[in-house]
Amino acid sequence: MSDLETRFKELVALVDATAKDQVEQQLAERPGGVEAALDTVYERLASTFNPAKANGESGVFQYEVATAAGVKEYYLAVADGTCAVGHGTRDDANVVIGVKLIDMLLMATGKLSGQKAFVTGKLKLRGNAFFGMKQGEWFD
Repeated sequence: MSDLETRFKELVALVDATAKDQVEQQLAERPGGVEAALDTVYERLASTFNPAKANGESGVFQYEVATAAGVKEYYLAVADGTCAVGHGTRDDANVVIGVKLIDMLLMATGKLSGQKAFVTGKLKLRGNAFFGMKQGEWFD
């Protein structure tokens, strides 16, 4: 099992075993804190990119994750059949996705669908909302 898969399984176990209102505090007490958990989430998401499903399209998904320590910014950039993940803001983002940390973790671990998060107001989109839906199409 890869290091990424090991870290992700540990994150899933923590989210499953911890009350929602305690997850962020638990993460903060671990090595690397909340940032390490988010790095794991976005690295894993990038690893599920399926170039065949993107069919040559490209674009940038920008994420703003609200935490107790402030907003953490990440992006997934898809181009030329590859997906890169990084910290920070991309001015060329097609869509900006705003979400609270706990909701991002619940989506990443399969406990909350992106569609349900959007419909219930837990996930906010700015920019090209239709492009935002491609995340569900391009990633396995």
